[in-house]
Order: sequence, then structure tokens, then C-alpha cells
Amino acid sequence: MIKRTALAAIALAASSMMGSTAVLADEGVYNTHPVTGASQMYRNLFRLRCSSCHGANGEGTNDEYPKLGPALKGNPFILNAPTVAIVNVIRLGRAGRQRLYHETFPNMPAFGVEMVPDADGLADFLKNDLQK
Repeated sequence: MIKRTALAAIALAASSMMGSTAVLADEGVYNTHPVTGASQMYRNLFRLRCSSCHGANGEGTNDEYPKLGPALKGNPFILNAPTVAIVNVIRLGRAGRQRLYHETFPNMPAFGVEMVPDADGLADFLKNDLQK
């Protein structure tokens, strides 16, 4: 008897979930869902690799807990540093004395070629398109 009740409960839960999947598909489960189009490759790469710490639009996570990354939009380092310096931060990370931010944020991990295949393009995106 208990097995039948459990099976009935599973079937009821599954049928109720089936009706709500269309709603979830319309809304988008994550706020960082990819943007379509070939010209959006770097925006998608940013959302995949950077947005969890730096915010979906580069606004940072200073107002959230845990505070994971500073804002990249309007960031003086991003605006003024040469692209090569930004690529170095992407590739080597930022820890210890290299950090320019206060102690609120943890160290930034390094992203190798397998994680960010085109760091130059991503740095260019950070300097230009993200700032709009």
C-alpha cells in the first residue's frame, strides 16, 4: 500500500511539473541566459565565465552576499589599462600583492585557453561593449 501511495505521489508531482515547464522556458531559468547571434560570442563568453562573480552586466556583486567580484562597468582599470594588462589578469588571475581591489573580494582565479579561448577578444569586449 505504501509503494502505491509513493508512486501516485511521484506521478502527481511529475504531472504538475509538466504544466509549469512551458512557463519556465518562456521566462528563462537563469538571468545570464545566452544572447543569440554570431556577434554576441564575447557577451556569451562573459556571461559564462565572468558574470557569476562580476554580475550579469558587469555591475559587480558589491551589493550581494557573498561579495565575489568588483564592477567591471566603469572600472578605472578596465577603462585605462592596455588590453595586454587585462589579458594578463584573465590568464594569470589576481592574488596577493597584485590585487588592486580592497579585501572584500576574494582572489580572482586564472582562466586558461581551455576556459577562455580568445582572451584578447574578451578584453576588447570588456573595454568597449560592456561599458555601453
